[in-house]
Amino acid sequence: MDSRKILTNPVIAAILAIGCHILWGIVFPIIKKCYVLFSIESIGDTYLFASIRFIVAGLILLLISTIRDRKIPAVSRKQLRNLVILGTIQTGATYLLQFAALIRVSSINSSIINGTFVVTSNLMAHFIFSDDRMNRRKVIGSIMAFSGVLFCFLYGGRLGSVSLQGEGLMFLSVTSFAFGSVLSRILVKNTDPIIASGYNLLFGGLEILILAVVLRGQLSNGGAVGFALYLLLALISSLCYMVWTAILKVNPAGKVTVYQCANPISGAIAASLLLGENVFQLKYIVAIILVSIGIVVINSHPGTKR
Repeated sequence: MDSRKILTNPVIAAILAIGCHILWGIVFPIIKKCYVLFSIESIGDTYLFASIRFIVAGLILLLISTIRDRKIPAVSRKQLRNLVILGTIQTGATYLLQFAALIRVSSINSSIINGTFVVTSNLMAHFIFSDDRMNRRKVIGSIMAFSGVLFCFLYGGRLGSVSLQGEGLMFLSVTSFAFGSVLSRILVKNTDPIIASGYNLLFGGLEILILAVVLRGQLSNGGAVGFALYLLLALISSLCYMVWTAILKVNPAGKVTVYQCANPISGAIAASLLLGENVFQLKYIVAIILVSIGIVVINSHPGTKR
């Protein structure tokens, strides 16, 4: 049985898609756990931690490409320029904002805000691509998802627990990543996705490393558990992307992107198990339900034969 036949099997595609988003969902709790294990306190420390993760993840993807094609992945000068731009936006800017935010924002709040990625990317695509406009389904789903976020942060009638340096930066990071995702459809549409992602992560990681050195970031010894979690983060960044790209390549997007709803759910569960965060509060439960349903509505395609 060839790989295409395996990946187009609805059950296998669903399992792999859900698996990717479960792993992506637990990233925030793992990062927060690593902050404790590696004694990360300053912005410079967070950037050093982030830079190593993405440089390693990028090298893993480029190594996979080298083994697959039996040659070092090469790109043209134009492709290189586009990859530097994409790496600066989708990796550099995004994770500079995200890792700074994670010092001040809870993991569960991060997961809920991250659920708005589908909304922001669809809104941006509406204004950039003539064939990807907002419709009634996307508008309804977007309203539901944002309603979930607003309910979480307005519950109790005040915004006292929300900060621009925490939740504000996290939302900007989601917006930056969404912009990079939309822009990638223009910049790297003719570039192998594994190679494009590898250089994207590598270039962005190197940019973050430069800033980390300037800010004199440092990491303590996180021990065996810290090292294992660090490696897991790098593998999630690389291997999950590779699997996700392979699924999207052979399946209608709507049939697999609907499983993005697993992301905030797994993030909430991991926040409870790894960090002891009290996620079973009404505001979190309602927010996760609304965000998840919003994602399903945005990505569902009524009338499509399955």
